[in-house]
Amino acid sequence: MAEQPDSTAISFAKALSFFVEKGKALLDLAEKESREGSCQEFVRQKIRIERKQSLLGLIEAGATLYNSLSVKRKKDAEDLWSKNTNCAALREALQDFKELEVQWDAFLQRLDDELQLSPKIHNVDHQSKCISPDTPLIDARTGETVTLQKYLGRGKKILLVLIRQFSCLLCRLHIQDLQKNQSSLDAHSVQVVVISFGCQEGASHWVEQTGCQYDMLLDPSRKMYSAFGLGASLKKVLNFGNMLIYSEYVANDMEFPRELPWIQDDMFQLGGNFVLDEHGRELFSHRCQSPIDRPSVEDILSAQ
Repeated sequence: MAEQPDSTAISFAKALSFFVEKGKALLDLAEKESREGSCQEFVRQKIRIERKQSLLGLIEAGATLYNSLSVKRKKDAEDLWSKNTNCAALREALQDFKELEVQWDAFLQRLDDELQLSPKIHNVDHQSKCISPDTPLIDARTGETVTLQKYLGRGKKILLVLIRQFSCLLCRLHIQDLQKNQSSLDAHSVQVVVISFGCQEGASHWVEQTGCQYDMLLDPSRKMYSAFGLGASLKKVLNFGNMLIYSEYVANDMEFPRELPWIQDDMFQLGGNFVLDEHGRELFSHRCQSPIDRPSVEDILSAQ
């Protein structure tokens, strides 16, 4: 006689099925809305954290799934599922879960293709090996026009941290990690400079919220982003796997920052980390493939 699944396995299946139903509803709505107007308008107006029925609603749904399973991470949820494969309902729910992932990522790829975002991601300008020190930037605190020349020729390496949108939680956590390791950065003569493509008002709000002590420069024309080969991508930001990782932060009671409604931002811009020597030559590069993808302090300090 076949082993009967216990009530726990059935409850896992119900929780996963509920998540899949929510995800399908969000995806169906997004596909419908994306065809009602221009793709640009859909991305700008319909994919917003405050819209519970937008694609970003999957983050909260994932956190609800984790809480219903009494776990905090996707890996822990997968461990529970793997131990209960004798439950047919759970196997069916897992199949639906995998199908949703394929459909979700295919939709985002379609948006990337329509917006012609994907090709830009790999279009790395070889001139980034020696960024022009005369590229005009704006001091986020004073509003004065400055260039990288200000930081060169001082016997220090310069770590440029190009962030995404001001409300990017992962960017903020990365800055916190750098600040916690400031003594190691000082010991290796590394000066951190944060770069954003946003406006000065948004930067002032960001500095106030984060307490960031580093110099912050603004690149509104994204010349630095372009020179370093940093593109934009919906799929690299909102793919199914990433959304479930973002859910882990919510399940651990971390709140995603809200963007200022009157400031236009770009959640799909990708970031990066670059170490320059005192002459402006690139010693280390890390082009982020997603918001989660940032180099460790150890990797940064390995730059020679």
